[in-house]
Amino acid sequence: MEIRYAGFTAQQVLPLILIVLLIVAVPLILRRNGKQEPDKKQRGPEKQEPRGSNATKADMMELLSALITFSRRNRIGIVFPGTVEYGNEVATLLALLVTKSEVIGVNSFGYGGTVTEGKGDGDWKQRMNGQDIRIKSPTVMNRQQQAICRQAMDAAGMKDISFRVAGVFSNRHVTLDTGKDCGLWTKEDFFEELKTQLAVEEERISDPQKVVDQLVAITKRIRPEKKKKA
Repeated sequence: MEIRYAGFTAQQVLPLILIVLLIVAVPLILRRNGKQEPDKKQRGPEKQEPRGSNATKADMMELLSALITFSRRNRIGIVFPGTVEYGNEVATLLALLVTKSEVIGVNSFGYGGTVTEGKGDGDWKQRMNGQDIRIKSPTVMNRQQQAICRQAMDAAGMKDISFRVAGVFSNRHVTLDTGKDCGLWTKEDFFEELKTQLAVEEERISDPQKVVDQLVAITKRIRPEKKKKA
C-alpha cells in the first residue's frame, strides 16, 4: 500500500524535508560561526616582535660620558678617543682605560635587536624588525683593534703592560646571544664586570699616570672641523 502525505508520495516528501532542513540549518550554522569571530578579536592580534633600531651617535656619547664618570669615581685613568695609528692601520676605540693591572680598550658597537654569535670567525646574525641581517663578527673586529694597539704600545715602550679590548654595545635595547668569555658586553654588564675587577685586581702597573701619558702620546687627536666662512 502506497503511503501519501497531503497528496504526495513518501519518495516525494523526503527530498522536500531535506530541503527545509537545509534552509533552516545553514543560517544557524553561519550565525554560530559568526559569533566566533569576536572571540578572535577579543584575543587581540598576534604578538609581533618589538621594533628596534641601531644606536645613534647620542648613544655612543652617552656611553663615553658614563666611562668618564666611572673613571673619575673609581680613580682610574682614561684616554679618549682611543684612536691609535700604527703603520698604515688605525684602531678606532672609543676610549682606553688604565686600571692598576691593565689597559682596556673599549670598542663600541651600535647594533640593536638580538645579536647572535656565529661559527668560528664567520659572520654573526642580527635579528631586528622581523629581518635577519648578517654582520661581521664583533670578536674578529676586537682582535683587529687589539693587534694594532698592541703593536703601537710595544713600539712606545709598553711591552710589559697587559692590554685587552672589550666590546661594549651602546644600544640599551640590544640582546646578546653569545657564549661566555667572548669579550662582549652590554653597557650595564660591562660596568658591573669592571666594578668586580677593580675590587679584586692585583697591582701590576706601578705608575698608572705614566701609562696614561704614554697612551696620550700614541693616540691621534681629533680636531673639530672649522666652519668655512660664507
